[in-house]
Amino acid sequence: MKGTMRCMGWPNMRFMSTEPTLKINRIRISCACLCRIEHDGRYFLLLNASRRLRGIYVLAPVGGALSLYDTSRLEEFDAAFDDPSTRDLRLTMPVAALSAFRQWFYSGEGREQSPFRELQEELVEEAGLLPSLEAGELKWRLLWTAEDEGFTQRHGQTGMLTHYFLEIYDVCFSSSGACERLLAASPDSGGMWVTQEQIDQRAMLNLMVDGVEQQAQVNGYLLLHPPEPEETD
Repeated sequence: MKGTMRCMGWPNMRFMSTEPTLKINRIRISCACLCRIEHDGRYFLLLNASRRLRGIYVLAPVGGALSLYDTSRLEEFDAAFDDPSTRDLRLTMPVAALSAFRQWFYSGEGREQSPFRELQEELVEEAGLLPSLEAGELKWRLLWTAEDEGFTQRHGQTGMLTHYFLEIYDVCFSSSGACERLLAASPDSGGMWVTQEQIDQRAMLNLMVDGVEQQAQVNGYLLLHPPEPEETD
């Protein structure tokens, strides 16, 4: 399932009146998974780690870049990685290749199709909210895929016109221990449970983080709202 959504929930998207950084006839592509983790009508969000280091506090879904397995596809789309040291599906390519890339992306061939790696990285390795996590402790299902375009604020790529492919997964923990640890997370850990109303309003929350009270913006709209159907002639 695919669709096009307005920029309402993904923290790197901004529509700007300032002059963007563009490469003629090329566009940046960013493909990611976002995880909807729900318990009793509340949703788990995590402070964006890279922004937190810069003193910017944004509560966003657990998730991140999807990986490319079949690098031969780069030549097919005349694409290049943002960072050649990774296989993250953050690329630049000719605008004319976007349609073919879209078709390939929805086929799922030669790329990551699971949120598990990002869940393990963010909850265990980065935030330390869980001591460990195994795939068997989780169940997930793809809810929908959202597409959008905007000028990224990602460090090193700021101002580049970017087309986003965002896979939204519903994630459940089969281990009660893991869920209990997330429920007990303190604000300083970076984890926070928020309501649908706070998500829809993109609320600003006061949190005790890094030793002082900070304001953090809630970004999670895409977790709760499927794409609008595409218009047909």
